[in-house]
Amino acid sequence: MTTKRLPRRPVSGGTNNGLRPSRYDYWRTGYGDCRPPELRFWIAQAGEYHCKPGFVTGSFEHSQRAQLFYQVEGKAVWQVDGRTLTIQPGHLLLALAGQPFHYETGGGAKHHWLGIEGELPAFLRQNTPRCWPLPYDPEVESRFAELRETLIWQKPGYALHAIGLFYEALGRIEALSGDTAVPQTAYPEAVRNAMTYLRENYAQSFNAVETGTAVGVSPSHLRALFEKWLGESPRQFHTRYRIEQARRLLRDQNLTVTEAAYHLGFHDARHFSRTFKRITGHTPRNWRLEIGD
Repeated sequence: MTTKRLPRRPVSGGTNNGLRPSRYDYWRTGYGDCRPPELRFWIAQAGEYHCKPGFVTGSFEHSQRAQLFYQVEGKAVWQVDGRTLTIQPGHLLLALAGQPFHYETGGGAKHHWLGIEGELPAFLRQNTPRCWPLPYDPEVESRFAELRETLIWQKPGYALHAIGLFYEALGRIEALSGDTAVPQTAYPEAVRNAMTYLRENYAQSFNAVETGTAVGVSPSHLRALFEKWLGESPRQFHTRYRIEQARRLLRDQNLTVTEAAYHLGFHDARHFSRTFKRITGHTPRNWRLEIGD
Protein backbone atom coordinates (compact mmCIF):
# COMPACT_ATOMS: atom_id res chain seq x y z
CA MET A 1 0.00 0.00 0.00
CA THR A 2 1.55 3.31 -1.08
CA THR A 3 0.82 6.69 0.46
CA LYS A 4 1.77 10.26 -0.22
CA ARG A 5 2.18 13.07 2.27
CA LEU A 6 -0.88 15.22 1.63
CA PRO A 7 -1.12 19.01 1.74
CA ARG A 8 -2.69 20.43 4.88
CA ARG A 9 -5.19 22.74 3.19
CA PRO A 10 -7.20 22.74 1.17
CA VAL A 11 -7.40 18.96 0.82
CA SER A 12 -9.19 18.38 -2.46
CA GLY A 13 -11.36 15.44 -3.32
CA GLY A 14 -10.40 12.63 -5.64
CA THR A 15 -7.69 10.04 -5.32
CA ASN A 16 -4.64 12.36 -5.31
CA ASN A 17 -3.58 11.30 -8.81
CA GLY A 18 -3.71 7.64 -7.85
CA LEU A 19 -1.20 8.00 -5.01
CA ARG A 20 -3.74 7.98 -2.21
CA PRO A 21 -4.04 4.63 -0.38
CA SER A 22 -5.88 2.20 -2.62
CA ARG A 23 -8.64 1.71 -0.02
CA TYR A 24 -10.75 4.60 -1.40
CA ASP A 25 -12.63 5.37 -4.59
CA TYR A 26 -12.98 8.97 -3.36
CA TRP A 27 -11.91 10.93 -0.32
CA ARG A 28 -12.13 14.50 0.94
CA THR A 29 -10.73 15.68 4.25
CA GLY A 30 -10.31 18.92 6.18
CA TYR A 31 -8.26 19.72 9.28
CA GLY A 32 -8.94 22.00 12.22
CA ASP A 33 -5.63 23.52 13.24
CA CYS A 34 -7.19 26.02 15.62
CA ARG A 35 -8.71 25.48 19.06
CA PRO A 36 -11.45 28.09 19.64
CA PRO A 37 -10.51 30.41 22.49
CA GLU A 38 -11.55 29.17 25.92
CA LEU A 39 -13.23 25.99 24.62
CA ARG A 40 -12.19 22.61 25.96
CA PHE A 41 -12.79 20.67 22.74
CA TRP A 42 -12.66 21.32 19.02
CA ILE A 43 -13.19 19.54 15.70
CA ALA A 44 -9.72 18.49 14.60
CA GLN A 45 -10.60 16.61 11.41
CA ALA A 46 -13.60 15.88 9.20
CA GLY A 47 -13.73 13.65 6.15
CA GLU A 48 -15.83 11.81 3.61
CA TYR A 49 -14.65 8.40 2.42
CA HIS A 50 -16.03 6.27 -0.41
CA CYS A 51 -14.48 2.96 0.60
CA LYS A 52 -13.58 0.04 -1.62
CA PRO A 53 -14.79 -3.49 -0.71
CA GLY A 54 -12.86 -4.88 2.22
CA PHE A 55 -12.01 -1.46 3.70
CA VAL A 56 -10.77 -1.71 7.29
CA THR A 57 -10.09 0.97 9.87
CA GLY A 58 -10.11 1.17 13.63
CA SER A 59 -8.34 2.33 16.74
CA PHE A 60 -4.98 1.44 15.20
CA GLU A 61 -5.48 4.57 13.05
CA HIS A 62 -7.68 6.70 15.30
CA SER A 63 -6.67 5.96 18.90
CA GLN A 64 -5.69 9.46 19.99
CA ARG A 65 -9.03 11.23 19.59
CA ALA A 66 -12.74 10.54 19.83
CA GLN A 67 -14.36 9.70 16.48
CA LEU A 68 -17.88 10.06 15.10
CA PHE A 69 -18.79 7.99 12.02
CA TYR A 70 -21.98 8.58 10.00
CA GLN A 71 -22.81 5.75 7.58
CA VAL A 72 -24.31 6.95 4.28
CA GLU A 73 -24.20 3.99 1.89
CA GLY A 74 -23.44 0.29 2.16
CA LYS A 75 -23.03 -1.89 5.23
CA ALA A 76 -20.18 -2.32 7.67
CA VAL A 77 -19.36 -4.42 10.72
CA TRP A 78 -18.33 -2.54 13.85
CA GLN A 79 -16.59 -4.48 16.61
CA VAL A 80 -16.15 -2.60 19.87
CA ASP A 81 -16.33 -3.21 23.60
CA GLY A 82 -17.04 -6.92 23.09
CA ARG A 83 -19.93 -6.26 20.72
CA THR A 84 -20.33 -6.86 16.99
CA LEU A 85 -22.81 -4.55 15.25
CA THR A 86 -23.99 -4.45 11.64
CA ILE A 87 -23.94 -0.82 10.55
CA GLN A 88 -26.57 0.41 8.08
CA PRO A 89 -27.01 3.77 6.31
CA GLY A 90 -28.04 6.36 8.89
CA HIS A 91 -26.25 4.75 11.82
CA LEU A 92 -24.04 7.06 13.89
CA LEU A 93 -21.06 5.65 15.80
CA LEU A 94 -19.13 7.23 18.66
CA ALA A 95 -15.70 5.68 19.27
CA LEU A 96 -13.88 7.04 22.31
CA ALA A 97 -10.20 7.96 22.40
CA GLY A 98 -8.01 5.10 23.49
CA GLN A 99 -10.69 2.39 23.27
CA PRO A 100 -10.12 -0.38 20.70
CA PHE A 101 -12.59 -0.68 17.82
CA HIS A 102 -12.65 -2.29 14.37
CA TYR A 103 -14.70 -1.09 11.37
CA GLU A 104 -14.83 -3.20 8.20
CA THR A 105 -16.88 -3.15 5.01
CA GLY A 106 -17.70 -6.20 2.92
CA GLY A 107 -18.82 -4.39 -0.20
CA GLY A 108 -18.17 -0.74 -0.91
CA ALA A 109 -19.45 1.85 1.56
CA LYS A 110 -19.57 5.58 2.13
CA HIS A 111 -19.27 7.40 5.43
CA HIS A 112 -18.52 10.77 6.95
CA TRP A 113 -16.46 11.05 10.10
CA LEU A 114 -15.20 13.59 12.64
CA GLY A 115 -12.16 13.61 14.88
CA ILE A 116 -12.71 15.48 18.16
CA GLU A 117 -9.80 16.76 20.24
CA GLY A 118 -9.71 17.88 23.84
CA GLU A 119 -12.17 17.20 26.64
CA LEU A 120 -15.52 16.07 25.25
CA PRO A 121 -18.70 17.80 26.46
CA ALA A 122 -20.08 15.93 29.45
CA PHE A 123 -23.01 14.44 27.53
CA LEU A 124 -20.52 12.54 25.32
CA ARG A 125 -18.14 11.53 28.12
CA GLN A 126 -18.95 7.94 28.96
CA ASN A 127 -17.24 4.63 29.58
CA THR A 128 -18.47 2.79 26.49
CA PRO A 129 -18.73 3.63 22.77
CA ARG A 130 -22.21 4.25 21.42
CA CYS A 131 -24.27 3.55 18.30
CA TRP A 132 -27.41 5.42 17.27
CA PRO A 133 -29.28 3.06 14.86
CA LEU A 134 -31.16 5.74 12.90
CA PRO A 135 -32.56 5.91 9.36
CA TYR A 136 -30.48 7.84 6.85
CA ASP A 137 -31.24 11.56 6.94
CA PRO A 138 -29.95 14.02 4.31
CA GLU A 139 -29.95 16.89 6.82
CA VAL A 140 -27.52 15.05 9.09
CA GLU A 141 -25.27 14.29 6.13
CA SER A 142 -25.39 17.91 4.99
CA ARG A 143 -24.17 19.08 8.42
CA PHE A 144 -21.21 16.69 8.23
CA ALA A 145 -20.44 17.82 4.68
CA GLU A 146 -20.68 21.52 5.58
CA LEU A 147 -18.47 20.95 8.60
CA ARG A 148 -15.85 19.25 6.43
CA GLU A 149 -15.85 22.13 3.95
CA THR A 150 -15.56 24.58 6.84
CA LEU A 151 -12.35 22.86 7.95
CA ILE A 152 -11.00 22.65 4.41
CA TRP A 153 -11.30 26.35 3.62
CA GLN A 154 -10.65 27.68 7.13
CA LYS A 155 -12.28 31.07 6.65
CA PRO A 156 -12.23 33.45 9.63
CA GLY A 157 -14.27 32.02 12.48
CA TYR A 158 -14.14 28.49 11.06
CA ALA A 159 -13.35 26.77 14.37
CA LEU A 160 -16.44 28.14 16.12
CA HIS A 161 -18.52 27.57 13.00
CA ALA A 162 -17.44 23.91 13.07
CA ILE A 163 -18.57 23.61 16.71
CA GLY A 164 -21.94 25.12 15.76
CA LEU A 165 -22.42 22.62 12.93
CA PHE A 166 -21.43 19.80 15.29
CA TYR A 167 -24.23 20.81 17.68
CA GLU A 168 -26.67 21.24 14.79
CA ALA A 169 -25.96 17.66 13.68
CA LEU A 170 -26.49 16.33 17.19
CA GLY A 171 -29.69 18.34 17.52
CA ARG A 172 -31.02 16.76 14.32
CA ILE A 173 -30.00 13.32 15.59
CA GLU A 174 -31.86 14.00 18.82
CA ALA A 175 -34.97 14.97 16.89
CA LEU A 176 -34.78 11.76 14.82
CA SER A 177 -34.04 9.37 17.66
CA GLY A 178 -36.32 10.52 20.44
CA ASP A 179 -33.63 8.91 22.63
CA THR A 180 -31.69 12.10 22.94
CA ALA A 181 -28.15 12.42 21.72
CA VAL A 182 -27.82 15.44 23.99
CA PRO A 183 -29.89 14.59 27.10
CA GLN A 184 -30.48 17.96 28.73
CA THR A 185 -32.11 16.20 31.67
CA ALA A 186 -28.61 15.01 32.55
CA TYR A 187 -27.37 18.61 32.89
CA PRO A 188 -27.32 20.32 36.29
CA GLU A 189 -30.47 22.34 36.95
CA ALA A 190 -28.59 25.64 36.75
CA VAL A 191 -27.33 24.76 33.24
CA ARG A 192 -30.80 23.71 32.02
CA ASN A 193 -32.37 26.86 33.42
CA ALA A 194 -29.67 29.08 31.99
CA MET A 195 -30.01 27.51 28.53
CA THR A 196 -33.76 28.24 28.65
CA TYR A 197 -33.16 31.78 29.90
CA LEU A 198 -30.60 32.56 27.20
CA ARG A 199 -32.79 31.15 24.44
CA GLU A 200 -35.78 33.15 25.64
CA ASN A 201 -33.66 36.31 25.78
CA TYR A 202 -31.66 35.85 22.59
CA ALA A 203 -32.76 39.30 21.38
CA GLN A 204 -31.08 40.94 24.39
CA SER A 205 -27.38 41.60 24.83
CA PHE A 206 -25.69 38.99 27.00
CA ASN A 207 -25.28 39.94 30.67
CA ALA A 208 -23.40 37.47 32.87
CA VAL A 209 -24.68 38.92 36.16
CA GLU A 210 -28.33 38.92 35.07
CA THR A 211 -28.03 35.36 33.72
CA GLY A 212 -26.46 34.09 36.93
CA THR A 213 -29.08 35.89 39.05
CA ALA A 214 -31.89 34.40 36.95
CA VAL A 215 -30.75 30.86 37.77
CA GLY A 216 -29.48 31.46 41.29
CA VAL A 217 -25.71 30.99 40.88
CA SER A 218 -22.73 33.30 40.52
CA PRO A 219 -21.54 34.19 36.99
CA SER A 220 -18.19 32.46 37.57
CA HIS A 221 -19.83 29.24 38.78
CA LEU A 222 -22.28 29.23 35.87
CA ARG A 223 -19.40 29.73 33.44
CA ALA A 224 -17.55 26.78 34.97
CA LEU A 225 -20.67 24.59 34.68
CA PHE A 226 -21.20 25.53 31.02
CA GLU A 227 -17.59 24.84 30.13
CA LYS A 228 -17.76 21.46 31.86
CA TRP A 229 -21.08 20.30 30.39
CA LEU A 230 -21.29 22.13 27.05
CA GLY A 231 -17.69 22.96 26.24
CA GLU A 232 -18.46 26.67 25.83
CA SER A 233 -19.21 29.69 28.02
CA PRO A 234 -22.73 31.11 28.54
CA ARG A 235 -21.79 34.08 26.34
CA GLN A 236 -20.66 31.77 23.53
CA PHE A 237 -23.85 29.70 23.87
CA HIS A 238 -25.96 32.88 23.69
CA THR A 239 -24.08 34.25 20.67
CA ARG A 240 -24.24 30.95 18.82
CA TYR A 241 -27.99 30.66 19.46
CA ARG A 242 -28.50 34.24 18.25
CA ILE A 243 -26.73 33.45 14.99
CA GLU A 244 -28.76 30.24 14.60
CA GLN A 245 -31.88 32.43 14.82
CA ALA A 246 -30.33 34.86 12.35
CA ARG A 247 -29.83 32.09 9.82
CA ARG A 248 -33.45 31.03 10.27
CA LEU A 249 -34.71 34.60 9.76
CA LEU A 250 -32.57 35.19 6.68
CA ARG A 251 -33.43 31.82 5.15
CA ASP A 252 -37.10 31.34 6.05
CA GLN A 253 -38.54 34.84 6.50
CA ASN A 254 -36.46 36.63 3.86
CA LEU A 255 -35.66 39.56 6.14
CA THR A 256 -33.04 42.07 5.10
CA VAL A 257 -29.78 42.11 7.04
CA THR A 258 -30.86 45.31 8.80
CA GLU A 259 -34.25 43.85 9.70
CA ALA A 260 -32.65 40.67 11.06
CA ALA A 261 -30.17 42.70 13.11
CA TYR A 262 -33.03 44.73 14.61
CA HIS A 263 -35.07 41.60 15.38
CA LEU A 264 -32.10 40.00 17.14
CA GLY A 265 -31.38 43.05 19.28
CA PHE A 266 -28.11 44.17 17.69
CA HIS A 267 -27.38 47.87 17.92
CA ASP A 268 -26.55 48.16 14.23
CA ALA A 269 -26.25 46.02 11.13
CA ARG A 270 -22.44 46.30 11.05
CA HIS A 271 -22.10 44.79 14.53
CA PHE A 272 -24.51 42.03 13.53
CA SER A 273 -22.58 41.33 10.32
CA ARG A 274 -19.25 41.13 12.16
CA THR A 275 -20.68 38.68 14.70
CA PHE A 276 -22.35 36.60 11.98
CA LYS A 277 -19.08 36.35 10.04
CA ARG A 278 -17.07 35.46 13.16
CA ILE A 279 -19.39 32.51 13.85
CA THR A 280 -20.14 31.30 10.32
CA GLY A 281 -17.16 32.50 8.30
CA HIS A 282 -19.51 34.42 5.96
CA THR A 283 -21.22 37.79 5.95
CA PRO A 284 -25.03 37.55 6.16
CA ARG A 285 -25.39 38.69 2.55
CA ASN A 286 -22.84 36.22 1.20
CA TRP A 287 -24.31 33.40 3.28
CA ARG A 288 -27.77 34.02 1.86
CA LEU A 289 -26.38 34.13 -1.68
CA GLU A 290 -24.65 30.79 -1.14
CA ILE A 291 -27.72 28.97 0.22
CA GLY A 292 -29.77 30.44 -2.63
CA ASP A 293 -27.54 28.82 -5.26
